[in-house]
Amino acid sequence: MGDQHLKMSENQEREIYFTLKNHENRVIGVAGCNTFSRTYTLEERNRIHFSQMATARIACPNLNVNESEYLKDFELASNHSITEDVFSLNIAHSSPLAVFEAIYFN
Repeated sequence: MGDQHLKMSENQEREIYFTLKNHENRVIGVAGCNTFSRTYTLEERNRIHFSQMATARIACPNLNVNESEYLKDFELASNHSITEDVFSLNIAHSSPLAVFEAIYFN
């Protein structure tokens, strides 16, 4: 997120992640403590638009990440790029809002 590298805090129960479910055009994930879900659309020239977020509202004391800022990147993103295992959410032609590295599960 910007120039901030997100790491799990000791008291954090769940890792921050998201998954793009292509066949449903849905993104799901965990923003640090709360789960979230929304739909997205892909358009020409790597444009991406996310719908309004549906999220749990659990109080999460001592969390090292600002969940609202993390989720705001999805709302602000207007395009994306993929290079090898790195997915970036971008706004216009500016620097990436957020950069994510793919993790594969067996």
